[in-house]
Amino acid sequence: MKPNVLLAGVTGYIGKNLIPAIKNDAQLFTLSKYPKEQDIQEVTWLKKDIYNYHDVVAAMQNIDIAIFYLDPTKHSAKLTQASAKDMNRLASDNFGRAAAANKVQKIIYIPGSIFDNETIARLSAYGVTVETTEHRVERPTVAVELQVSKYDDVRSAMSIQLPMHWTLEQLVQYYISWINQTRGTFMYSYQVKDDYIIYRKNKQKPLLVLHKHQTSDDIITLHLVGGTLVKPNAKKQGKLEFRKLRGTTEVMVHLFDYIPRLVWPVYYLCQAPIQSLMMRGFEIDCRIKNFQGRIQAGEDIKYTK
Repeated sequence: MKPNVLLAGVTGYIGKNLIPAIKNDAQLFTLSKYPKEQDIQEVTWLKKDIYNYHDVVAAMQNIDIAIFYLDPTKHSAKLTQASAKDMNRLASDNFGRAAAANKVQKIIYIPGSIFDNETIARLSAYGVTVETTEHRVERPTVAVELQVSKYDDVRSAMSIQLPMHWTLEQLVQYYISWINQTRGTFMYSYQVKDDYIIYRKNKQKPLLVLHKHQTSDDIITLHLVGGTLVKPNAKKQGKLEFRKLRGTTEVMVHLFDYIPRLVWPVYYLCQAPIQSLMMRGFEIDCRIKNFQGRIQAGEDIKYTK
């Protein structure tokens, strides 16, 4: 019986060279947010987003071998505010987690990025064997910010230092209280069971209503279920994900599937910069708290950026 092989990064160079070489010996599948069935017909296309953990888990079902290659210039949203490094972290972490969850035999990685070592670490962090090809495929190390998309969706990602001895749950709770206590946010927040409500002046007219969901042991997702900043009846439900990277003290904060209520130019010029500035402020605060925790633990260190 032919093995089921999942390809990530099937278009362009990879598709043209890899598919003809293995199509007779395997059943080929690929995941893509925007499938191109007409371009490459030898592959079963799965309409999935490699940056969405649930999508990658679903794509890995019944897969024997998974091949990972990522080009950060390929579109994933209309607006992407993230470095190529962080985008690569998200994708490879999803791939490694999903492969372990589905008991995939092995992952094959095609090197050629300055992030090769970290990518291999993320792919193998959950116990799946990772092999690398001898042939390298060089790719750019800068993520594209604006691209054509079927939706006016937004994606942002940032790595944040988890303060010393903190859990992921504590970090999420602190983020909500940080919004409430930090003057520069100009916002307030409170909690009702698993819902977080963020408002400007009137509690009855929240900017955001976030519903907390434990996606996995070390992923907490806040679903954007309401508020004046959320577009009603949108085809996608925005999500703010907090993900602890196994084997590190880092947390990826990932906003995705968010379709703003504001018209696109206004969002891009006004709301998006404010969101980015707020997250940067939170990142700095967490870094300082980690430094203070290390000092209290007796480390003789000096603060650096």
